[in-house]
Amino acid sequence: MSDINEKMLSRLQQLEREVERLRVQENGKFVALKTPLTSTSWDGDAFSTTAKTKIDLSEVFGVPAGIKAVLVWVAVRDSASQTTDCYFRLSPVSTGDAGMGVNCDYVNDRYGRHLLIVPCDANGDIYYQIAASGTGTMDVFLQIWGYWL
Repeated sequence: MSDINEKMLSRLQQLEREVERLRVQENGKFVALKTPLTSTSWDGDAFSTTAKTKIDLSEVFGVPAGIKAVLVWVAVRDSASQTTDCYFRLSPVSTGDAGMGVNCDYVNDRYGRHLLIVPCDANGDIYYQIAASGTGTMDVFLQIWGYWL
């Protein structure tokens, strides 16, 4: 598929989600997904320690802009979590150490997994923060299973 076709398909999908959001017009309505929204940026990629960084959910995962919260499945592991306090946090604010998260297991390279409800900022985005044991040592998976309008 050509680059222009991929961009048009992506834009069409975004517009369809926005139409659905406008059709609902109910504040606080939960939209459950039968298959998760995924991203190649969050499918087990290796990360290092990272200060609070925004994830533009509509751009990266294709959710409608301006959503209130997301239901996110998180899986993280770090190669030296047995000797280092390693964690992954999500929140609606860019303030360091704020938010909810997942600690890595006390065994090296064992996944810690959680299903989290994460509030979004006014634009429908969230922020992540990572404490890893070293450079590129934390693997992170994110899947969005639903969202609140």
